[in-house]
Amino acid sequence: MKRKVYVHVLGVNQGFDLVLRSLKALAKCRGLQRGEIRRFEQLARETRAATNSFVLESLGRLETAAAGRLFVQRKAREQKEEQA
Repeated sequence: MKRKVYVHVLGVNQGFDLVLRSLKALAKCRGLQRGEIRRFEQLARETRAATNSFVLESLGRLETAAAGRLFVQRKAREQKEEQA
């Protein structure tokens, strides 16, 4: 599951990179309001940051829980080995 999450996060970030590059190109087009295009760039950056933060914090909680379970298993195994 974790690998899939990282693959999707990469895809999301690649998509945002494409959006930002396209907006930058649009800002150079005559007839379009550069200020509005820049506002959309800022919104895209904010949305990317919020998305990354949410997904990676959630994944961090899952990783921490897994680390805790594995630690308990290791300690139990070590104690069992010491008693043998």
